[in-house]
Amino acid sequence: MLNSMVHGVKSVFSRFYWLATTGRWGIHGVFDDLYAGQPRSETFRNIYRDVFAEEFAEEADASGFLTMSDLKNISRDLALHSGQSFVDLACGRGGASLWISRAMGADVLGIDISSVAIADAERRIASFGRQGHARFAVGDIAATNIPSGTFDGAMSIDALFMVPDKVGAFRETARILKPGARFAFTTWEVDHAGRVKDYRPLLEPYGFEIEQYDECPGWRRRQEEIHKRILAEQETLAKEMGADAAKLWAGCSIAELPIIHLMRRIYVVARKR
Repeated sequence: MLNSMVHGVKSVFSRFYWLATTGRWGIHGVFDDLYAGQPRSETFRNIYRDVFAEEFAEEADASGFLTMSDLKNISRDLALHSGQSFVDLACGRGGASLWISRAMGADVLGIDISSVAIADAERRIASFGRQGHARFAVGDIAATNIPSGTFDGAMSIDALFMVPDKVGAFRETARILKPGARFAFTTWEVDHAGRVKDYRPLLEPYGFEIEQYDECPGWRRRQEEIHKRILAEQETLAKEMGADAAKLWAGCSIAELPIIHLMRRIYVVARKR
């Protein structure tokens, strides 16, 4: 009961945060706009192709800073197979988890707060040949209502740093995983007041043993260049993806460029005891 109350309070405060930073009431509308706009912009995709080169995950077509190395690392480290299942927390448009599901042969459930992203993810299942092995649902990753001990693994790409109730998200992840299951994710540490500088103290109280905790190679160069290119192409992006989505992408770039020296993109693998 107490955990639910704390989560509710944090969710309310997050609404005010997004209202103050984007002019939008809550995170749901923000991400609906981002996910609706991204597939319409070839310029946006070309920016990523140019900057990421061989690391661009073309088929996954993700919204964050996903690399081909991320996909391969998560597939290797979850090490699941047919008959097992994993959950993708804050799955976005589903490309990463569908790619990994196909690579491992395991079933996947993707959860995201954006109904636009979930609808797109469901449409993409057939293109990855995962009919009957993938499903997606709108939900809160800190309060999933999934039965305890359901999954053999969990993943998340570039999302946890934005979750208002991080403690709740890690508690919930531990609850829905089976003993011995691995949780592999990428996110950012931020050495700034009110941000997370180290995720290990958030994981360990919920029975996670850290197996890998590393900075992602080459992330800062790519991220800086992406932000600069987005700002340089704002007018074209607005025409292709819509003014609201382009404004949000530009806002992210404006916010992150001055503090990128305080950030660190990390790859983490933690096993539930």
